[in-house]
Amino acid sequence: MKIKSLIAAIVTIGSLFAGAAFADVYMKGEDVAKLVTGKTIEGQYRECGAGRNDFAEFYAEDGTIRGRERACAHAGNWSKYGGTWAVTDGKFCVTLGSGRPSGCFDYQVDKDGILRRFNAEGVADVTFKIYDGNPDHL
Repeated sequence: MKIKSLIAAIVTIGSLFAGAAFADVYMKGEDVAKLVTGKTIEGQYRECGAGRNDFAEFYAEDGTIRGRERACAHAGNWSKYGGTWAVTDGKFCVTLGSGRPSGCFDYQVDKDGILRRFNAEGVADVTFKIYDGNPDHL
């Protein structure tokens, strides 16, 4: 009986450590805000498809987003749009309107500075290249 209790205790402690490690997988919303504020991100989809657009967004310090988009992998005119960003309940949130992906998402950044946004199911949604300032004058 003592061995079963000891094994149960070890499994419980191991689970706690695994849970803590898993909780640190995504960036805090405040850290995402520090990373993108005053910068432009450019969306890079893993594959083009219906409803997917190439886009660039400038994240201003006042919480506004100024963006442009066009059909994925097509040359042509860019259309402009706007939105807002905020940190809510520890997550980085965007509101873009007009059917664009909006909400509070989880993010990771890799050693090369590529930012990845994940949807609610934990599947990679899109990656972003980050550029200093507002090179596209959005």
